[in-house]
Amino acid sequence: MKTKILLLCFSITVIPFLDGCKKYPDGPTISLSSKKGRVANTWKYEKVFEVATGIESTQWYNGDYIEFKKDGTYSETYGSSTYVGTWAFSSNKEEFIMTSNGSSNAQTYQIRKLKGKEFWFREPASFSNPEEFHLSPK
Repeated sequence: MKTKILLLCFSITVIPFLDGCKKYPDGPTISLSSKKGRVANTWKYEKVFEVATGIESTQWYNGDYIEFKKDGTYSETYGSSTYVGTWAFSSNKEEFIMTSNGSSNAQTYQIRKLKGKEFWFREPASFSNPEEFHLSPK
């Protein structure tokens, strides 16, 4: 009986606190893996949609994928074209920044969810029709 009471007290005390620790809007609350370790993977596009309208454009990414490496490089394949560059987290790790090789323009994306098997991010609101990307391991 004491165990159940202690567990209940722990849950009431700790669970609300953990919800406030959530780094990304869509989770997770906690993770034992580093953020860089969770990003480093080869990802396929599961779902892509316009943020404002919800209109899907996933069909344009069929078979495409992106690989993020722990060393801060990436390789993105669209159809028969491959683009390479570097990536890094913003200082608060709520966004990541991609810079294509040979380009001085960096692109910043807001991270929405970062789990071992889910990576969601969205283009900046300054875009005319920002999209959100839902990726899963390839």
